[in-house]
Amino acid sequence: MASLPVEIWILISSLAVFGGAAFGLIELAHLWDRISARMMSDLTPKLEDLRLDTRLLPYYMRVWGTSLIVTAVLFIFVFQMIPVAIAAVYMVYVAPRFIIEYLIARRRRLLRDQMVGVSIGLANAVKAGLSLPKGLEAISAEVPEPLLTELQRITFEWNRGRPLAEALLQVKERLKLDSFTLFAVAITACLERGGKITEALERISFSLTENQRLERKLDAETASGRKVVIILGAFPFVFLGGFMAMDPVHTSLVFTSVLGQIVLFVVLAIVYFSVRWCVKILSIPF
Repeated sequence: MASLPVEIWILISSLAVFGGAAFGLIELAHLWDRISARMMSDLTPKLEDLRLDTRLLPYYMRVWGTSLIVTAVLFIFVFQMIPVAIAAVYMVYVAPRFIIEYLIARRRRLLRDQMVGVSIGLANAVKAGLSLPKGLEAISAEVPEPLLTELQRITFEWNRGRPLAEALLQVKERLKLDSFTLFAVAITACLERGGKITEALERISFSLTENQRLERKLDAETASGRKVVIILGAFPFVFLGGFMAMDPVHTSLVFTSVLGQIVLFVVLAIVYFSVRWCVKILSIPF
């Protein structure tokens, strides 16, 4: 039996190596999916409860994992800045949680603002003679997303025969939003124990409007504080850039010497934790 040419053996071995590498990368991606899902297990249910799209979340988490590896390799082996690499990798590591928490807070804030218009519109619809379910159905045509989906879900379940109070309470338990909780509890109490639903809706509208006014007032009063935090957080790096422009030879020692890198790492840590502390103080609920 004639032996195969050397070129064929090289091709077969190359294909075998490529297949093994591809299989290893696929298994590594699945392993990373499980690790990242466990790391974000406390935030993923909140995204789902608020009906935020999570279909691309595994893809983004893979990009995050790749960014961690690239950042570590870049700062350790290319720039040879091990102290700074620790800070850079940590910043990339905590970035997804900051982004997801921001998306959750933005969605909750949007739902809160939309609840004011819904409560006012429903009170007017009931005054006009519509029943409560029909009023919800009527105003849902004028409400934008994301509250539109929630109202449509409530009216859909009511049309299927489910009691309106149960549909409201189910959404309340899922959203865990103070404004919707007040709205759902007040309506449920009127439905189950009796009472003038119009007066209840008017009081709800007034309460939600007042809460929104106070929260926006608090945001306006803390806006200058947030700007100061951003400026003070950026100032050390602007200061370093100024020194780099005036004396690049000696300032470059911050990046090339071990002592300079340690000093830079300490500065980065102080700025990071100081900014987080200030943001936490400014985010205290009213």
